[in-house]
Amino acid sequence: MKLSTKAEKILKEISGKDTKLGDLRVIAKEIKKDHALAMELWETGNYFARQLAILIMDKKLLSEEIIDRLINEIDLQSGNEKLQLIDWLMANQLMKDKKIIALIESWDESPVSLKRRIYWYYKGRLRWTGKPQTDSEELLSKN
Repeated sequence: MKLSTKAEKILKEISGKDTKLGDLRVIAKEIKKDHALAMELWETGNYFARQLAILIMDKKLLSEEIIDRLINEIDLQSGNEKLQLIDWLMANQLMKDKKIIALIESWDESPVSLKRRIYWYYKGRLRWTGKPQTDSEELLSKN
C-alpha cells in the first residue's frame, strides 16, 4: 500500500519507541478532522497510527459497516493495545453521535466481545453521569 506524503511523514514521526499518547493528541489537534488521512493511517496496522486515526476520524462518516470493520481489526491487536484502541474508539468517536449510540444499545448480546464491552461502558457511563436508567433492574440481573 502506497501512503501519501502526509501519512508517511506522520508515521515516521510517531513510530518511535518514545511516542506517548499525549503526543498523538497534539498532532490530532493540529490536523483536526481528516477522515481520509485517518483511514490511510488505520490501514498501516501500526498501533500509534491507529490511535491517531481514531482521534481524527469524522464520526459522521462512520457507518455500521466501517465500525464493524474497525472493531474486527482492533480484535486482532494484542491484549493491552486492543483494550486501549477500543476504549479510545468508544470515548473519542462512538459516544459522540446519537445514531451510533442507538447502534450501541443493540450490542448487549452481541457475539463480539468488544461490542459488548462498548455496550457495558455506555451503560455504566450513563449511570455515572446521573442519567436516569429505566432498565437498571434488568441490567443487574444479566450474567
